[in-house]
Amino acid sequence: MRHCGVLILAALSLGSCGYVGDPMPPALKIPMAVTDLSIAQVGPNLLVHFTIPPKTMEGLPLERLGAIELKIGASPAPPFQVEAWSNQARVVDVSATAPGIVHAKIPVKDWANQEVVVGVRVANQKMRVSPWSNFATLQVLPALEIPADFRAAASATGVELDWSEGSPRPGLEWRIFRQGPDEKEATEIANVSTPKFSDSGAQHGQTYRYSILSVLGKATSERSEAITITPVDTFAPATPSGLSALAAPAAVQLSWERNRETDLAFYRVYRSVDGGPLVKIAELPSAANFRDTDVKPGFLYRYSVSASDQKGNESPKSEPVEIRIP
Repeated sequence: MRHCGVLILAALSLGSCGYVGDPMPPALKIPMAVTDLSIAQVGPNLLVHFTIPPKTMEGLPLERLGAIELKIGASPAPPFQVEAWSNQARVVDVSATAPGIVHAKIPVKDWANQEVVVGVRVANQKMRVSPWSNFATLQVLPALEIPADFRAAASATGVELDWSEGSPRPGLEWRIFRQGPDEKEATEIANVSTPKFSDSGAQHGQTYRYSILSVLGKATSERSEAITITPVDTFAPATPSGLSALAAPAAVQLSWERNRETDLAFYRVYRSVDGGPLVKIAELPSAANFRDTDVKPGFLYRYSVSASDQKGNESPKSEPVEIRIP
């Protein structure tokens, strides 16, 4: 029995002792490379955006940073060589101490009329540096100014916008933004190449906020201050045209061209007898004709027609026509 106990203890001892492998080297915790670097020209600044990944190249959490090396430099002759570009590029001050989204501004005036390349790399607290990010390239233009003298006015069809073009620059365009009733933010509604725009989608009696910015290539100005307008319909329909009169037995038959306004309410018919004043004799809901049966032989009649919309705006009277009843 004693021999059996010794054997059991020996077996247990052997089973509890595993193989000890080679010691693992300490993790270097090198940050992962930035992959979403972008650059845009807006007003007087170049805007750079990128996201610092939250993990190291070993997949470990990256909690704090040691440094961010964001650089901008003139685009070198091809082929692109990172070291040659980096040696002549400028460092851009960036404020960030932890992973996440980073924004930086670079003055346009320092790089106008040049093609630039931007790149970034990140160091951990022990200054071990990540690989370079993707490189973003941009042709920088002289800064675009916010459009001046921006105005909005009500029109028969909605809202008319206009502004000053400023210094003419070939290819200059403008983006127009509108925030309508119950909308939380403005959205782009048009891109135009002339300094005016007619917003036929705006409705009378509703409040709108408009803003605008200049565009040239990939460069934009900053957006203008928003202007607010509530367009009011004070615009009469067009004056009816083509009025004619024909004598019929004991009547005068009038006809004219139909108006095209969608808010047309009615026509008014005016009549003068033997040189007297024009007096309204009828209102017609939609028909562009009228038969006047209240006439007498031997009298001279003069007729004119106007158009009114649903807001009560009346057009000027048409050119009159005269007819004598035989």
